Parts: sequence; C-alpha cells; structure tokens
Amino acid sequence: MEDTAGKNTIFGDLAQVEKTLSEDTTGDKARSMVAYFDDVAKSTEQMLQKAASDAERQLLARLVEGFRASQRIIRHVWETLHSAALPA
Repeated sequence: MEDTAGKNTIFGDLAQVEKTLSEDTTGDKARSMVAYFDDVAKSTEQMLQKAASDAERQLLARLVEGFRASQRIIRHVWETLHSAALPA
C-alpha cells in the first residue's frame, strides 16, 4: 500500500526548499542550511565515536552520509538556480 500522504508531504517540502532557494539571491539561506547540515553531521560523528553496537554505528554512519548529501544537494540546487557558485 502506497503512502500517498507521505509522498505528498515530501514533494511539498522539496518544492518549498526549491522556492526558498530560488528566492535566496544572496545565498544567505542556502549557506545557513549548509551550515546546519554541517553542524548535525559533526554532532552525529561525535556520537558515532561513542556508539556501542554495530547497529548503532551503521545507523549513525548513514545519518552522517545523509547530512553530507543534504549539504551537497542544497549547494547544487542553489548554484543551478542562480547559475553561480554559492558565495562563501
């Protein structure tokens, strides 16, 4: 059984991110999002160092990968929308 409500929420959220990034001509919001994902990735990496079980380590490693991917996606979407490199 498909989760239509879940898919609608995900697509709605992605559309909102795209709208936000398209209106973000200075890159301030994009840099803020990238910084947020950097912070949570670093926090998760610290938790990974203290993980007791293999299952915990695997889950935390996947979270870190997801946060790093989110950074790349935000940067790529902003740069594609604005045809420019995201300013530092």
